[in-house]
Amino acid sequence: MLGLPQERLGENFDALAIESARLNSDVVTAFRRHVRSCAKLPGELSASDNVRVVLRVAMRSDGRLATEPELVSASASSKGPALMQAMISALQACQPYAMLPADRYNEWKLLDLSFTPADLSGG
Repeated sequence: MLGLPQERLGENFDALAIESARLNSDVVTAFRRHVRSCAKLPGELSASDNVRVVLRVAMRSDGRLATEPELVSASASSKGPALMQAMISALQACQPYAMLPADRYNEWKLLDLSFTPADLSGG
């Protein structure tokens, strides 16, 4: 989810990204594709596993992470920590996020991002 900085966001990345941040779907798609290109599926996870994590990501205006992503919520699953670490690694490896529009920085400077193992299948 690309969302507003002062609101607790839900878990539907694409719908909320377009509504809250008012980013067009091309930006959202490019962001997700970029993260997926850096993601690696750990051996203990399958792309079909029913586990989800939501990470809060603080961004700098240059499209780089301001701090390490923080866990906001996760499914009750023993596979959650592996998913969280894999997504943090992908988010760090994929910097900078040049597809995020600089003139809308206030809308994406703090993001709550929802991930499942399917988001790791690209790496």
